Amino acid sequence: MTQLKRKIEGKKAVVSIIGLGYVGLPLATVAANKGYTVIGADIKKESVHAINKGISPIKEPGLDRAVAQAVSTGRLRATLHSNMAAREADIVIVVVQTPIDSAKEPDLRAFTSAWKTVAENLTPGKLLISESTVPPGTMKKVVLPMLEEKGLQAGRDFYLAYSPERAIPTRTLQEIEGNDRIVGGIDPASTEAAALFYRQITKGEIAKTDIETAEVVKVIENAYRDVNIAFANEVALLCGRLGIDATSAINLANRHPRVNIHTPGPGVGGHCIPKDPYFLLKSAKEAGLELKLVSAAREVNEAMPGHVLDLIKRSLKEAKKDPEKAKISILGIAYKGNTDDSRNSPAEPIVRGLMAEKMDVISHDPYVTQDFGGRFSNDIEEVVKDSDCLVIVTDHDAYRQLDLGKLKKQLKRPCIIIDSRSLFRPEAVEAEGLRYVGLGG
Repeated sequence: MTQLKRKIEGKKAVVSIIGLGYVGLPLATVAANKGYTVIGADIKKESVHAINKGISPIKEPGLDRAVAQAVSTGRLRATLHSNMAAREADIVIVVVQTPIDSAKEPDLRAFTSAWKTVAENLTPGKLLISESTVPPGTMKKVVLPMLEEKGLQAGRDFYLAYSPERAIPTRTLQEIEGNDRIVGGIDPASTEAAALFYRQITKGEIAKTDIETAEVVKVIENAYRDVNIAFANEVALLCGRLGIDATSAINLANRHPRVNIHTPGPGVGGHCIPKDPYFLLKSAKEAGLELKLVSAAREVNEAMPGHVLDLIKRSLKEAKKDPEKAKISILGIAYKGNTDDSRNSPAEPIVRGLMAEKMDVISHDPYVTQDFGGRFSNDIEEVVKDSDCLVIVTDHDAYRQLDLGKLKKQLKRPCIIIDSRSLFRPEAVEAEGLRYVGLGG
């Protein structure tokens, strides 16, 4: 431990990041630009080649410059050879995706494959960390046996810890460098070693715990957000039935010092929130417990894209427009505003649902370059021209800034604006002679 401690504090430790995606690459650049030698491993040839040229394959504010700086100093290099990366490192951090499958069960194939590589190249004295989100208990039940299979023992021969990734699109670098860190080790020595490393790259506080608690922390964070969003969505549905502006009601409720209701929307996207609750549900099921609230929240949020589809069809009929002949314009393919990340975007089931009913649909996004198999354009004027129904799915700033007066001249009258993100005030839309439909309908 003394030798590893000196290497970490002196920035002499070689750090390998397995997985150069939305979290792994920013983490690699932060560590490199803090002074560590970093080897990043990934299976995508195009990503590895781009990084080694100093180009970020991921659109994230500040990441292009950070990658270029890290590569130009020689402190960051990318490779397709994860065995080499694991073998040469003093610190190995696994940051690969852990999705769910079609049955909504955890799909840990990439995760276990990465750790198998680490195990095959394990030598004494290494610090091993996972940032990938997993069902609680995975580090002890799945990872630890692989690592100790050849006789090495965690806490004695090597150190093993879990630290939930801290990232959000458009702010990932700031999140990694500024947020507090939860660090849980398989034993106290492992916790201390991991905490020491993260102290070198973040200004946030380091909260130390055990490895299973750290795993639980990550999934309950996202399950909480999912439950809160589901509550906001049900509030929006109720307000719609009562003829009340849900946004106004929620904003007023949030003036209470102990109330923080999230924002309703057309569904929950991204890599984390749509699947992390299922990790919690999986662990609960194995423990003989049913988490009814978490399960219900998933049902509510997964139903929201279908609700938006119903709003589109109902609104067209109320406006005496034939749904099969109307032009429907979808604004926003990314799951979150001001990013190109379309993973699990609610736009996908909306677009695919419209296409399945042979409806004329075209989509726009200022950051994404393609749709989910339908008509798409980055030219917003092409997308909105002669549109019968405009559906706002993503809260991009570009949509907030749309000039309603100019927009109405491009639309086919009468036109409906379905604002699933509450970007506009209903009265402002109605004042332009357009029909406003909020998420509640």
